[in-house]
Amino acid sequence: MVSMVVWVASLFSVLLFLGCVWLSRAGYWRTAAALMGGMAAAGLRFGVDMTAFHFDWWTFGDTSYAPVVTYAPVMFWFGGGLGLIGWRMIRNWGAGGELGFFAGFVALGLGRDLLLTMGAGALTFGEGPWPLVIAAGSWLVMAVLVQLTMQLLVGPIDADALAPERIPQIEEDPDTVWS
Repeated sequence: MVSMVVWVASLFSVLLFLGCVWLSRAGYWRTAAALMGGMAAAGLRFGVDMTAFHFDWWTFGDTSYAPVVTYAPVMFWFGGGLGLIGWRMIRNWGAGGELGFFAGFVALGLGRDLLLTMGAGALTFGEGPWPLVIAAGSWLVMAVLVQLTMQLLVGPIDADALAPERIPQIEEDPDTVWS
């Protein structure tokens, strides 16, 4: 049952990524850079999970890392999708958007980890507050890594033009008569 939930979540993360591409109006290169940032974040998460197992911060049962399919949501949703949302937040609101993005990314990442601790016990944190602090720090580093990857590959936040508006807007025309 747990494996079916993980597979569905992994497939759903691809749909979430595609929705973020559509809503953020990201161009082709920004989308590709977000996916590359997602791959870097998933690789970092894999390394953090193995390190956490070694130091008894958290475990995924008796293995040193989570099932490989659980890194797909890290790549597509957390890395790619949230990376594009963060790109638009930073582009629109500057430093306030950047702080909001990083705080939201860490909160969603920790929420994911705490959700994995419920039920079948797929994830088990070690004793004390340090495992949660380390997990929060790793999510923050992943958020920074995604944004840096996009900026290194495509350029600064406002370097590329937005794709055309995808939601039709009603024009403000004084000659329009509404019935």
